[in-house]
Amino acid sequence: MIITGVLIGCSGNHLIVKDNNTLELCQCLPLPNCVSSNSWVFFNSVAPFETATSADKAWSMVREVVGRLPRTEIVEEHPGYIHAKCRSLVFRFVDNLELLLEPDKGIISVRSSSVIGLFDFGVNYRRVENLRRELIKKGIIR
Repeated sequence: MIITGVLIGCSGNHLIVKDNNTLELCQCLPLPNCVSSNSWVFFNSVAPFETATSADKAWSMVREVVGRLPRTEIVEEHPGYIHAKCRSLVFRFVDNLELLLEPDKGIISVRSSSVIGLFDFGVNYRRVENLRRELIKKGIIR
């Protein structure tokens, strides 16, 4: 049972409906295979994306950029929410990439996590930061 939890620690959809009916991405477990803008653990924490345009315009452009990431497939989508599966180049490991638009805060929460394995060798952090650079370059976020 413990081995299953270690191997699959950050798999699946991590969207939470809070008491006031707002949505939030889950924090990461304190394992080195996940990063989240909602995490309080320093090695799991990344800054959210701060929108530089209107929420509607930013979100449609974010969706377009995520849809063009290499080896990435959007598997679930709702207004203001994207869940994509990203595959590694060599071993084809699957990672989850999730983005949640929070227009009232002017941010996009982000979470990237390994489905299998305890260590990701920084892949999820680099994925989020590469996505951040691409969105800044396009003027979508600041």
